[in-house]
Amino acid sequence: MNTYVFDPVKPVVETKFGKLRGVCYGGVNMFMGIKYANAKRFCMPVEPQTWEGVKDAYRYGHISPQLGAPTPPPYYRGLFMHQIEGEDCQNLNVWAPKGNEGEKKPVFVWLHGGGFLAGNALEEYSFDGFHLAHYGDVVFVSVNHRLNILGYMNLSDYGEEFSNTPNLGLADLVAALKWVHENIEAFGGDPENVTICGHSGGGGKVLALYQMKEAAPYFQRGICLSGATPEAPASEIADTKVLAKAMLDEIGITKENIKEVYTVPYETLVKGYKKVAQKLYDEGHYVIFEPLKNDYFKGFPPFYGFDECSNQKPLIISTTMGEFGRCDLSADEKAALSEAEREAYVRGVFGEHADRLIELFRKAYPTHSIIDLVYLDTVFRMPTINAAIEKAKYGSDNTYVYLCAYNMPEDDFVPMWHGGDVCYAFMNEDRVYVANEEVYGQKMSRIFSSMILNYCKTGNPNTKELPHWDTFSEEHPATMVIDKVSEQKMAFDKELMDCLMSITEPFQFKPMYADNGVTAQIQ
Repeated sequence: MNTYVFDPVKPVVETKFGKLRGVCYGGVNMFMGIKYANAKRFCMPVEPQTWEGVKDAYRYGHISPQLGAPTPPPYYRGLFMHQIEGEDCQNLNVWAPKGNEGEKKPVFVWLHGGGFLAGNALEEYSFDGFHLAHYGDVVFVSVNHRLNILGYMNLSDYGEEFSNTPNLGLADLVAALKWVHENIEAFGGDPENVTICGHSGGGGKVLALYQMKEAAPYFQRGICLSGATPEAPASEIADTKVLAKAMLDEIGITKENIKEVYTVPYETLVKGYKKVAQKLYDEGHYVIFEPLKNDYFKGFPPFYGFDECSNQKPLIISTTMGEFGRCDLSADEKAALSEAEREAYVRGVFGEHADRLIELFRKAYPTHSIIDLVYLDTVFRMPTINAAIEKAKYGSDNTYVYLCAYNMPEDDFVPMWHGGDVCYAFMNEDRVYVANEEVYGQKMSRIFSSMILNYCKTGNPNTKELPHWDTFSEEHPATMVIDKVSEQKMAFDKELMDCLMSITEPFQFKPMYADNGVTAQIQ
């Protein structure tokens, strides 16, 4: 049993805006639902109001309204926390080690996944910052912000006041980082040592913040976990105004009565989206809400390069071997197959391309069963390498790439899925039961958490839990392959991925929660 105990003496800190009271457990001071900004609908965020007295920070704040209900995984894969939605969602949470007054600790800022459409800062129990603060001696911050329609709908055709509506979600994140910079010292954090980290859509948010001059002063390094954009964002190759007009036409809002957009129920906006999304998608139009390249946001790397405001900052960028990989065999069917039968199954999947793919897979992953080829990620690995190549062009020699190839103890052991590494990084493997396999679950936790903590503290992720890890460049394409036995490899899967990508349909984001039931679950 652990020895964590509750401390009845509640901590109080003084921020720029007023005093906050949290709770203390296990030597960690915790403050929930702190307002870092206020924002009217479709408007830029502004600083929160000051207050007198002491405000309690015990409860988790509102999360951004969602386009639809999430689909929780099986219980043993990690509990989801369904929170209360509200448009006043500009809030953050802080876990800070107690004591050592005057010592400035590294700050770790967590940006949740869900694309730019869904999710929240404590969507999964494994997103809790307690263990990383308790054992890692860092200040952990997680952020809620506007998503989907409220964060990224392009209303710029409807007046100057809407000129930056496609990037309001990013503007919230800038405001959150500014709040951290100005206030985190009161919690024991170092405002000059801030690492931003995100998974999936959160990783995309990390890359986006590298492109924003307004964000640059407020962080020193970043971690993008399975978040490199698979293709040039639709918002940068299509007219985002078409979707906005179709939605507003559907609910009866025009340029003449545009002010109604401020007060119409959010559910009505969602109804308009669901009515038009599938039809627009079928016609080849943009239907996914995400940031738009403009003077405020310089567009996603590697399509536009890394902006000079942050291109010298360290970056870890990663993928997992499995990501969204699927196999149509049940766990029992798969377990019953001999290795020869597994190869026959793979040949049935890949047909005329099987011989070459099997040869290249065995060269790249010699310790893996051949059936793992069916699960192999085709969404994030090559965009990750492309982003790393682009980042390394700026000569800062501080870009690190990893791929986690560990097989999770699920469905007769499958390559790590999308987001499987997050619980290990946060020392929360005990909250995702399937990840906490005897021996190797703990080993993965030590690897990922020590990597993250060393990087937060020094800018270098090397750890005694791994072989030496070199920085990445096009001439020296080093990937740390994390597995039961980890190894640094050079371009080890390039031929394999080139071959696999040549026969794979390009990845596309489809309508989410459209009227016909089509969904694109983005974690």
